[in-house]
Amino acid sequence: MVAPKPQIRSMFATPVCVHYLPVAQEFNAELRPLILDRQQKEPLHTGPAQNGSHQGWRSSPDLESWGGSQIQTLFRVAREQADNLTANRNGSRVVLDWKVQAWAAVRSKGEYLERNARPGWYWSGIYYVDDGYNKQDDEALGGEAELADPRGVLPAMLAPQYGFRVPNGLTAGQVELIRPQTGMIILHPSWLPRGEHRFDGAGQRVTIEFDLTLP
Repeated sequence: MVAPKPQIRSMFATPVCVHYLPVAQEFNAELRPLILDRQQKEPLHTGPAQNGSHQGWRSSPDLESWGGSQIQTLFRVAREQADNLTANRNGSRVVLDWKVQAWAAVRSKGEYLERNARPGWYWSGIYYVDDGYNKQDDEALGGEAELADPRGVLPAMLAPQYGFRVPNGLTAGQVELIRPQTGMIILHPSWLPRGEHRFDGAGQRVTIEFDLTLP
């Protein structure tokens, strides 16, 4: 009798959605100057996602009140993606009335975003109004979004030189990187720490960062 092949299962998956706003060009043309104008008028706001002097400008979390009617387009897409990635425990899809909190952020050359999780929220994400690369592909410009293994360093403590030979298993105990692009949305569970490497692009990185939770 031939022994069956071992079954390799990836358990306790962590979903990360990378999506693009369908109307990004029109959306960004209206929102980018609005955010930069707001930056000049509003003092630096600090909070759980920003507590250092080199993490750029961050508005208060009331973007919905001053972001114009277009911001509802982004919220609608974020809510739809949250519905698509959320299920009852029996696996059936849900349609939920997600509450959204959002703020704008601007980072310039030499700035970064420290990794942090978002306690009290279910999904969190970031939208890139302007990636700041000015269409340059040089990896030395940095600024990659980084998502840390929620298990921390535990999988790498015993033998950090080894990983797992399964999809996405080589970064166990480390971080996964995503290079931002203008128009990109990254959505992930709020308990998954997200940050950004030091940004050395010539332009300004303009983002909208948001959290979603159940009402």
